[in-house]
Order: sequence, then structure tokens, then C-alpha cells
Amino acid sequence: MSRFALLVALSAALLSTGVGSAASRTRLEQWVAFRAGSPAAGIHVLARARGSCTARSLADPRDDAWRCVAAGQVQDPCFSDPRGGSFVLCPDGTPDSRDAIRLALTGPLPARPATGPRTATGGEPWVIETGGRYCYRVTAATMVLAGRRLTYECAGAAALAGSPDRSGSVWRVALLPSAASPHFTTVAISSAWW
Repeated sequence: MSRFALLVALSAALLSTGVGSAASRTRLEQWVAFRAGSPAAGIHVLARARGSCTARSLADPRDDAWRCVAAGQVQDPCFSDPRGGSFVLCPDGTPDSRDAIRLALTGPLPARPATGPRTATGGEPWVIETGGRYCYRVTAATMVLAGRRLTYECAGAAALAGSPDRSGSVWRVALLPSAASPHFTTVAISSAWW
């Protein structure tokens, strides 16, 4: 194979994997629940329930994110309208589906601590998308598999460990393909949601 043909083949391989491509940058997304005091355009309310929000979200660092309970089920995160209101919206399904549960509050939201506002993307995202799978932040007791603590659960018994590596334009994270896998692999993150 000539040097030119080798360079063309190598360039095509790099572009197909997204290396060096602006389109391969990890997308940082924010799930917008409210606009001007009403549910944001595109929100699909799939169900309505009554419940209470007991604390700030463990899944999402945003100031408007809460840990709520309805019919004995924990919903985390749920998002409140910054202007106040009698209900919160809890994402249900993948974040880009915009599906939600509308939770009528049976009591006031907890008081925010005096530590000041938290930045929307400063903490860990509540959803990471990698390789076409959505992985959700674990907010309960976590397991240790293959020597690492799991921080996200994904479909198909896959899991992520640790925090995203944010050092490049494409973020990376450790993936355990299944509970039976002997080791983690490092994979690219296509999107991160707060």
C-alpha cells in the first residue's frame, strides 16, 4: 500500500470514529422543565400524581432539582419552576424524549441551604449517553464490580464507574458492559444531561 493510500485510509478511519471532528464533541444538555411559569414547550406529561419533595436532588446538582416521592416511589430528579408553583416535573424515560410525570405537591419544597446557587453543569450529570445507551445516576447504595464503585446504571445490565473525564472535547467514562464482565473499558460520552 502506498503512503498516500495509507494516509487516506488512516484519515477515513479517524473521521469515522469521530477523532478530530467537531461533531464528535460531547453535547452538554440541560433538561428544561419550565418557561415563564408554565411547562416548557415539548414536555409530554405522561402521568399525574401527588407527592412531596423531601430534599435536593441526589442525581442532579441544579438548584431547581429535587428528590421527590409519589405513591412510595422515589422520583429523582424532579424540577421546579423558579417562580414557584404547586407542582414539579419529573423526567420519565430518556431525557430527549421530554416525557415527564407531573407531580402535584402536597407540601412546600424544602428550603434551599444558604450555600448559594449550584452551577448547572458543575456537578455530575444525571444522565450520560454513550454508544447509544442512556445511563442514569445512581442515587441509592451502590455496588462494587470489577474493583470499582458503580455510579451510573445503564440498560442491558451495563454500568459506569467514577466521574466523566472532562479533559478533552469528547468526554470519556469507564463502562462495564455487563455484571459478568471482568473489566471496564473507556468509552466516549456523546451527551451529558443536567
